[in-house]
Amino acid sequence: MKVAPFHGQPDWLKHAGDLLQRRRICEALYAYTMAEEEGHPRHECAAGRWLCWMLTGNFESAWRESDTIESSSVIDPNRFWDGLPFDGKRVLLRALHGYGDAVQFIRYVPMLRRRAAKVIVQTHPELMPLLRTVNGVDETITWPDPPLWQCCWDQQIEIMELPRAFRTTLASVPNRVPYISIERTLVESSRKRLARTTKPKIGLLWASSQYDIARSMDLNLLSPLLRMSEFEFYSFQRGAERAQLECMSSSRINDTARHSPTIMDTAADLTNMDLMISVDTFAAHLAAALNRTVWLLLPHSADWRWMLVRSDSPWYPSMRLFRQPAPRDWNSVISEVIGALGRTRLADI
Repeated sequence: MKVAPFHGQPDWLKHAGDLLQRRRICEALYAYTMAEEEGHPRHECAAGRWLCWMLTGNFESAWRESDTIESSSVIDPNRFWDGLPFDGKRVLLRALHGYGDAVQFIRYVPMLRRRAAKVIVQTHPELMPLLRTVNGVDETITWPDPPLWQCCWDQQIEIMELPRAFRTTLASVPNRVPYISIERTLVESSRKRLARTTKPKIGLLWASSQYDIARSMDLNLLSPLLRMSEFEFYSFQRGAERAQLECMSSSRINDTARHSPTIMDTAADLTNMDLMISVDTFAAHLAAALNRTVWLLLPHSADWRWMLVRSDSPWYPSMRLFRQPAPRDWNSVISEVIGALGRTRLADI
């Protein structure tokens, strides 16, 4: 295998990380193996290979790397599952990561509930009304930590451990949507809140959290899209980036934050969209989980769950992926979106 040359003595682990960041996966896998032979910690090399395998969609190999990490003496703070079957157990499902992670992997609850005697979901307080709509959720709780309720459960697992627990492959991803439901009365109330229009409604979200600023763009980059007068646009932006609406001096975007303060309100608004165009953030997961059409705008080094190259997602049948051809090149992404809208019949949105 041809690997990029070194200048001086190589540090295989650092080199592997650089290759992975540039998505040179085959070379990165080789470099992680060399790093392990060089004496770098086995669990760190396995973690790097895990990410390589997930990006290529080879989940089976990724779970073998997880097994390697588990067999090491290093304690994984993200691991809560004891590795035992769920059959007949009262299972505490802990959603401790981001909102989007919770929405993506709550899909496993029906599978979990078919084995478990009870499923209790511990999540962010804002998500409790949303996640309790999922089939198989018996109870939702929030912080503080679960020792206060330990008498009420037999087994726990963090929500992002579920794909490994079920040894998910690309062919077995549980992707039936919608798996989150919104009451009809909320959807009808949302329809009344939104501006009356006969045009297709397109939701917009241009900035993610500070966790990964490469996922975000400035609103002004969407200006060419906003000139498409045959659509009605709605902002789902929250946080500091919402202030960019005031700088647009444009009435082309309806601001849903003015009248939809809760996550359930946002979910109802998303249900009334014909299309959601969003960067990689919570609302994109929520819209896709509700089986709305989502066009997801991805940075060049996108998260592992979107894998490489492909324009679709095994996790969400209604989602289409638009990727940066080079780091920070959002203009090409927006141009591709505009072209795709131009080729799409309005009735198909």
